[in-house]
Amino acid sequence: MTAGSDPAPTRRYTRYVLVLIFFVSVFNTCDRTILSVMVDEISRDLALDDRQMGFLMGLAFAVTYFLAGIPLARLADRWSRPKVVSLALFTWSVMTALGGMAQNFIQMALTRVGVGFGEAGASPPNQAMIAEYVPPERRARAMALLTVGSIAGLALGTVYGGWASSNWGWRIALISVGLPGIFLAGLFVFTVRDYRQSDDRRVGDNLWLQMRELAAIKPFVYLTISACLVSIPAMGRALWEPTFLRRVYEMDASQAGVWYFITGALPTAIGALFFAYYIDKLAQRDKRWYAWLPGIVSVVLVPLTITFYLYPTDLSFFGIMPQAFIWSIAASLLGAAWTPATMTLAVQLVPGNSRSVAAATWSMLASLIGTGLGPLVVGDLNARLEPAYGTEAVRYSLVALSAAPLAAAAMYFLTARAMGDGKVVGKQPLTARSI
Repeated sequence: MTAGSDPAPTRRYTRYVLVLIFFVSVFNTCDRTILSVMVDEISRDLALDDRQMGFLMGLAFAVTYFLAGIPLARLADRWSRPKVVSLALFTWSVMTALGGMAQNFIQMALTRVGVGFGEAGASPPNQAMIAEYVPPERRARAMALLTVGSIAGLALGTVYGGWASSNWGWRIALISVGLPGIFLAGLFVFTVRDYRQSDDRRVGDNLWLQMRELAAIKPFVYLTISACLVSIPAMGRALWEPTFLRRVYEMDASQAGVWYFITGALPTAIGALFFAYYIDKLAQRDKRWYAWLPGIVSVVLVPLTITFYLYPTDLSFFGIMPQAFIWSIAASLLGAAWTPATMTLAVQLVPGNSRSVAAATWSMLASLIGTGLGPLVVGDLNARLEPAYGTEAVRYSLVALSAAPLAAAAMYFLTARAMGDGKVVGKQPLTARSI
């Protein structure tokens, strides 16, 4: 559907579409990260080490996610964004459920490859649909729904995954989170319209030319590099922190899931909503705040996360919550700032017909590098440090990864600098790019 063939959506229908997009984001992250709280159970049943688990949570998913992302995004721009999202959701939901039937490393790896292929088709079209349905002045807040949905999915994966694994086993946990996505896929394909503000399916036929256009937008290039660098520690932390809680704080899967929700997922969701609201306000004065804010936050994250991982485990508040968790909550609140800012700036720097491709470019690269390397690096360091530190190895592996946001901060500041006075990018005014 185009603006010329169908009226603009009502605010009520727009809210309905945003709610569905939110739930797609929930299952997108839940199915991707649920393995993180069941590392020890899966390792024991399938006889795997931490390197192999790091591969399953990282590269097995990320490589396919990256390779499929841009072709699926291009298909969404040229065909139908809701249909691509629905097919993607159906695919990764089925593959997640099949993971519960895996009998060895190869079978589990194949299901994670399938999950990566399916999930590659969701986020870029969703970002593009938000850009079409929501006006620029409210776009960051709408984009925050994707972030909050991801955090809710992370919470669902860790809390429910930990509980289900402890009570029913990890296989039932995977099957039970995969099945609801099949129903949601049907609801999405039959009720979401492919509204576009212009008939942009006829343009951008040459992918190579589209990519050259994106590569010519320096702020977009720097923004993509920034997202890749910040994703490495973010995904390493997200996928190994439940195991850190289990091994260092001696929790079971259910306890680790609940505490990870309290100290990681919940404050991240709150932070995403808070920063999404205020980044829109700041950006009305100067668009460079879309890059400045995540750059500043990336610097502050380094001491917060290092303190959390190294803080003594025997100190607590009234014997209820370890004192170290305060540092995790603070890091999670601030760490949410980069996602809505990056999402919003990325789709606003490019023409409407390239929005899905632009969203796919930065998010797929960030996933390949972040999800691919973050968990794998931690898993490899765990294996190397385990002979000397035992179960404490994961603590020092995460500390080693905590300095990475400094490189991301430098690139975010370069992004802002490339935007000039915050009104012009290269030869094109930002207003021409829908900012």
